Amino acid sequence: MTNPKNSLSSFVQSSFKGSSRFKRRLAQNDALLQNSLLGFITGIAAALVIIGFRILFELPLRSFLPGGTPESFESLAPIWFFTLPVLGGLVVGLWLMLFSPEHRKTGVSHVIARMAHHHGKMPFRNSVAQFFGGALAILTGQSGGREGPAVHLGAAAGSQIGKHFHLPNNSLRLLVGCGTAGAIAASFNTPMAGVIFAMEVVMLEYTIIGFTPIIIASVTATLLHNVLYGAEMAFMAPGISITSLSEIPLILVYGVILGALAALFTKTITAMHRFQNQPILLRMLSAGLCTGVIAYFIPQVMGMGTDSILMTIQGEYAIGLLVALALAKLFATAISVGLGMPIGVIGPTLLIGACAGAALGHISTWALEESSSNAGFYALLGMGAMMSAVLQAPLAAMIALLELTHNPNIILPGMAIVVVANITCSHIFKQNSVFIELLKKQGLNYKANPLDQVLSNLGVTALMDEHVVELHDTDLQGLDSLLGKGSSWVIVTDKDKPPIRQLFHIDQFSKAITAAPVSIQDFANSAAIKSALCSSQASLKEALNLAKESDCDHLLITDTNGKVIGALATKDILEFTQKD
Repeated sequence: MTNPKNSLSSFVQSSFKGSSRFKRRLAQNDALLQNSLLGFITGIAAALVIIGFRILFELPLRSFLPGGTPESFESLAPIWFFTLPVLGGLVVGLWLMLFSPEHRKTGVSHVIARMAHHHGKMPFRNSVAQFFGGALAILTGQSGGREGPAVHLGAAAGSQIGKHFHLPNNSLRLLVGCGTAGAIAASFNTPMAGVIFAMEVVMLEYTIIGFTPIIIASVTATLLHNVLYGAEMAFMAPGISITSLSEIPLILVYGVILGALAALFTKTITAMHRFQNQPILLRMLSAGLCTGVIAYFIPQVMGMGTDSILMTIQGEYAIGLLVALALAKLFATAISVGLGMPIGVIGPTLLIGACAGAALGHISTWALEESSSNAGFYALLGMGAMMSAVLQAPLAAMIALLELTHNPNIILPGMAIVVVANITCSHIFKQNSVFIELLKKQGLNYKANPLDQVLSNLGVTALMDEHVVELHDTDLQGLDSLLGKGSSWVIVTDKDKPPIRQLFHIDQFSKAITAAPVSIQDFANSAAIKSALCSSQASLKEALNLAKESDCDHLLITDTNGKVIGALATKDILEFTQKD
């Protein structure tokens, strides 16, 4: 009797790995159905990885922490406020010592770097370092969130699917976007924010062909996550709204303050990056020690701080604690992330923004008296402004805030404060997204060139000429019949040196062989068109770069077995870029 599991595996293999038609279709810019199927599969994979990641640290925390919740670190005995982060820094450092410096790179900035310079190919060892390193950091109360590791793991899930089935590199980029969206959606139950974050922060582009697969991945991951965790809402605050339009001027001023706070956060992270050449164990111990010292006095800095955000929105913190917690969380997180702790920054920015916003709300109450909104309203605005300014992603921040709170009343004032905070951080303090700033520190400047993005989204098989015939130097017999099959190009292979292939246009080759009956190889040695081999998985951007590096005008496109399946002239790529 046939094993159903084997049958499913065979179906998947035949549908992807063995289907050259499917792969060639993916190279086109209109392969919507094929990419949608991949988005669905990637959404499932991302959700499963994120669920596994959450289980890895949430189950022990629910057993260890008082109250049975994974965020109640402040309920521990005071000795643990210092001891737990320090021990955690030691454990994380020992874990990361098992990896080379190249394989210790994790988080959202690593994903962006792989998209920019490696076509979305995510190394498996980095993902292992992130999976267990991130879990250990969260388990031991380090000041950070789970969304950075989640994005890395979701993107890696998409990348591994693409690499396993040998899909073209332009599809690999889309799968990384799908994995990112699925990861954010599954982490926070925010499918819309997952889509916008993937396109605004990681892919840095909006395309029609990209939207549908990424939406499918995000929705799929959310549904699968909700089966296990339910449709949990992080910060339900539906009844909070602005009291008077007279608050708008103050809100705009507060946007400047929050933008400056975001710039300080980013600058602190990049300043700590100067210590990247120090031993990893020393850096992790330093990060744990810093968090431990701060947590001893303000234990709310431990973990992501979801419970503290809720208490801030509900108005349970006094202004003194709000200011102290905002600054403590800012420096504890920025120092840890800057030193290389494998944790995220999005969750902490929400807490920093909530505390700073609520503190400013108390000031508004004093300044405007009865016409001022409550501190919880300003906490929501602060969350959106801080997240937006740090990530330089205003739309993602607004959508995330809307989904996290289910409160449409914050849209208008939220848009105002987000814009001001973004402009303040980027133009007054000259700070880009924290992820881009980290890449700059690594010498990996990432600029979203529109032309490069267009070429990266198409595979070489989309433009290649498939009408080729490959001959050996002794294949004179039957040459006429081969040339009569409508081929455009002739490729001559030297049987004594199989890797060497020489390219000719069919007209040039036919006339030469007819006029002078010499051996094919003799003719090839004197009249071949200079060309280079290019994988069928390459994008048009890779192909153009290869042609420039090889100083040739034509490329021979080869499949995964090394067989030539087409030819591509660089002029065809350039002509494509000039089309309207």
